[in-house]
Amino acid sequence: MSVRASIMSFVLKRTIKKQMSNLQDPAAMRGAAGGGMPGSRLPVDIRTETVATESMRGEWVISDDSASDAVMLYLHGGGYIFGSPDSHRDLVWRLAKASGLRVFVLDYRLAPEHPFPAAVDDALVAYQWLLDQGIAAQKIVVAGDSAGGGLATALMVQTKTAGLAMPGQAVLISPWVDLSLSGESMALNAQQDAMLSPQALGKFAAYYLGDEDPKHPLASPLFADLTGLPPTFVMVGSNEVLCSDAQQLVANINMAGGSAEITIWNKMPHVFPLLSAIIPEGKQAIAEIAGFIRLHLDA
Repeated sequence: MSVRASIMSFVLKRTIKKQMSNLQDPAAMRGAAGGGMPGSRLPVDIRTETVATESMRGEWVISDDSASDAVMLYLHGGGYIFGSPDSHRDLVWRLAKASGLRVFVLDYRLAPEHPFPAAVDDALVAYQWLLDQGIAAQKIVVAGDSAGGGLATALMVQTKTAGLAMPGQAVLISPWVDLSLSGESMALNAQQDAMLSPQALGKFAAYYLGDEDPKHPLASPLFADLTGLPPTFVMVGSNEVLCSDAQQLVANINMAGGSAEITIWNKMPHVFPLLSAIIPEGKQAIAEIAGFIRLHLDA
């Protein structure tokens, strides 16, 4: 673990973790998380394009050398109650640059104003929209972090139900796929996790689910039928309360006949690639993700 990563973990534990554990107002959290990485700027060879249709909105992040026939659909994290293309732009441009893909970041509706299954519905609309643009399903990478990783998994499950072709591959960073919070690491890593706590996740789940069963397969796709999913790459930190979510998801996909792999990064904080502007591990993680994507696109 680098010195910078250690310092960032220390700072996160004493600031963001406390804020989320004591959350009372989702709107206040949106304001705090909306600006992305402090001081981050887009490189000159990266541009963004806003998309707004009658049924969805989002943002393209495009590198000068992005492929024209392959794209990433990125679903941001934020516990289903905050987050936006703004909050994840620094991470997304790095993914676009490293992978050589255009990336569409969906600005899906947030709870509690728009509870489950609004986010799943929006993700399916975005996926259908990409297909309608003439992009082949095999050339679509579905990706997401935290709640967005759970949403990406739910989208793949819903894609089967809708009778649509499955995307070519999936990339999930610290995915939250069990809103019942039943994973072993939820208790084991409650103190070590630099950002999340069971208390915070319980509040996020309540805002998102309302009266819905936390084990609903589209809210907690860990409990869904995961047959037929594409090659999936999962990344998580060893100290995360969501470490068990990531490990069990990979196990379930493989048991269902799929192909999923996981890398567990020693002591890294939740969704540490978001810190790529600061810590070296973030840049290394981006390169690892890009390697997986390029390998399977070539295949």
